[in-house]
Amino acid sequence: MRRCFGLTFLICSAVSLPVHAQLTAPVAPVRPVTDVYFGTSVVDPYRWMESGGQELLDYMKAENAVTEQALKPFAAQDAEILAELTKLADTVPVVRAVTRNLDDYFYLETPPGKNDALLMTRAVSGGAERLLLDPSTMAETGKHAAIDYFVPSPDGQYVAVGVSLGGSENSVLYVLETATGKRMSEAISRAQEAQPSWTDDSKGFYFARLQLMAPGAAASTKYDNMRVYFHRLGTEETSDVPVFGPDITKDPVLPKYGEVSVAVVPGTKMLLAEQVTGVVESPALWVRRVENGPWIKVMGHEDGLLTHVIHGSRIYVLTKSGPGGATTTGSVMSFDLATESFAKSRIVVPESKLILSARSGSGMYAAQDALYVYGFRDGLGELLRVTYAEGAKPEKVSLPISGTVDGGDADVRRPGVVLAMEGWTTPRLVYAYSSGSKSFADTGLQPKSPVDMSGIASEEVLAKSADGTMVPLSILYRKGMAMDGTNPTLLEAYGAYGYSILPYFDVSLLPWLQRGGVAAFAHVRGGGERGEAWHVAGMKTTKQHTIDDFVGSAGYLIEHKYTSASHLGIEGTSAGGIAVGGFLTQHPELVGAVLYRVGITDILRSEQRATGGENAFEYGTVKTEPEFRAMYAISPYAHVQDGAKYPAVMLETGANDPRVTSWMLTKMTARLQAANKSSNPVLLRVDFDAGHGVGSNRAQRLKLQADEYVFLGWRLGMKGFDSPAAP
Repeated sequence: MRRCFGLTFLICSAVSLPVHAQLTAPVAPVRPVTDVYFGTSVVDPYRWMESGGQELLDYMKAENAVTEQALKPFAAQDAEILAELTKLADTVPVVRAVTRNLDDYFYLETPPGKNDALLMTRAVSGGAERLLLDPSTMAETGKHAAIDYFVPSPDGQYVAVGVSLGGSENSVLYVLETATGKRMSEAISRAQEAQPSWTDDSKGFYFARLQLMAPGAAASTKYDNMRVYFHRLGTEETSDVPVFGPDITKDPVLPKYGEVSVAVVPGTKMLLAEQVTGVVESPALWVRRVENGPWIKVMGHEDGLLTHVIHGSRIYVLTKSGPGGATTTGSVMSFDLATESFAKSRIVVPESKLILSARSGSGMYAAQDALYVYGFRDGLGELLRVTYAEGAKPEKVSLPISGTVDGGDADVRRPGVVLAMEGWTTPRLVYAYSSGSKSFADTGLQPKSPVDMSGIASEEVLAKSADGTMVPLSILYRKGMAMDGTNPTLLEAYGAYGYSILPYFDVSLLPWLQRGGVAAFAHVRGGGERGEAWHVAGMKTTKQHTIDDFVGSAGYLIEHKYTSASHLGIEGTSAGGIAVGGFLTQHPELVGAVLYRVGITDILRSEQRATGGENAFEYGTVKTEPEFRAMYAISPYAHVQDGAKYPAVMLETGANDPRVTSWMLTKMTARLQAANKSSNPVLLRVDFDAGHGVGSNRAQRLKLQADEYVFLGWRLGMKGFDSPAAP
């Protein structure tokens, strides 16, 4: 033993790095803990990491130093790619989260050369945009600031804004005066996902707030006793009135753990309350029809609610459950909140081949003139317009591009809808639809990218999974490229929560594609690409399908000579860590490099995280034997085999990650390094001013992607990475 990087570690064999980058990686102390689940003993050698503290932080710093040293011989290539990524990112501002409020737009914009998204406003009719908040002015030493959410007041005079530090998503809720950008007196902490809802008079709002955690409290209790408060502008937060929550509401009796919110029903005295315990559990809804009246249940968890909008007293719900029960692709129903519940709802948009049930790629907006509903069919977006007249039939609206609808907004007090749209090779633009002229116009909010993607081919194919299921697979590559099995290829999968990977315009793929790389996206089960049934076929006890689909997609790329095993890289992010980790541990021989991006590794310990209880609705729980058996069978961490030969792996984490805590990645790093008998490196990359990536700034994202391309280029034999320059 010896002291290494300030910690006592066992000496491990040097990680296999370029000849001038040898550095001894630390080996974390092994302190086994054994859990017994339904008679099955599971040994965890690195349980101590879950407690965090200085020992873990020092280990992360030591591992990150090894990673920096491993990539150092490719510093020239890294700098070149980073310069390309930066130039591409600086071609146009990046605009997102466009919100219409009366005759103004509010939105987030990251201008060229800026690291943080700014809160901006502009008139719908056009004219100059105006800055409301630059979060960099709220940064602290060593911690950047990011805007997590914003909600304008009905009259547009104020904006409620959530800002967090270091990518933590631990928002503080502020209020801005729109006319001046001045910050008001409010600074309410513990306002993560507060979902503020303004009163009609714009003098106050309802918002959700997390409990104050006691010192030493378990992370898994973070979402216990969340409350919704009413806050009146200009008053102290100590005078905020709690109105809904597990320890506040006696009827209904709410679960202690979960999330709650309350929304104003505009133009009425009604309030709509929502509660959800799990990430993929459908929310239950209650309405309070008179001030201080009872909460009346109008939708249950079993009714399959995905999202809702309100027009007058009527609520329109996009749901996985129709009149006869569960649906495959989703439908839209409606009922009157003043007098009815979901049981009395009428069909507005019936189930069809248009997929509405996915948690991405579908949604709806209520405008003055009509309800606008968007979904997708065969990966391409479609838009329906339905007037509010009873019995009105949905009308298909012709879209200006063939691609994906990527969100938008409408105001119930104004006609029309604003939508963002893009495709694999079609730049993202924000369009406004006029119901009067029945046409779309470019709002000019998102300038058109001048980046030319016409030289990139996109293919949509089907790959066979282990059980014969045909899995959609999207493939991008440079036109005219030879398919001889030697192309470095990056295959990505997610496969969770019913989220879909749909066509999107990503200029950051160009440095990879132009160097002869292939980018592929496997639309595996667990996602929503084929509706809710596709999601259910890859969750809990069926999660192995997600991994099989990922492996089958890799097999297609190899069989059709896009690449070969030694040139294939795979990537999984967050919940996609189950897919990429399952692939890695079940079929290490089929892949040359792995990007494990802020991903789940130890499913059996998932419920110990702050968000673990919510995610048990997707992954399963170790408290139920059938679910435990399925989870144990696929848990990547539990199936790392001593003496196995693993491909090169780069695991990534943000030290402030509130979703997939860093110990998930550190435990997997230590276990892989201890077990691996190949000469391939296992690296841990840590950003100490980041979280799950949601609040990462532009510079962080670009540097991460450059490092990823360097790692993949080095390990997959990309031209230009075979002869690293000496430092």
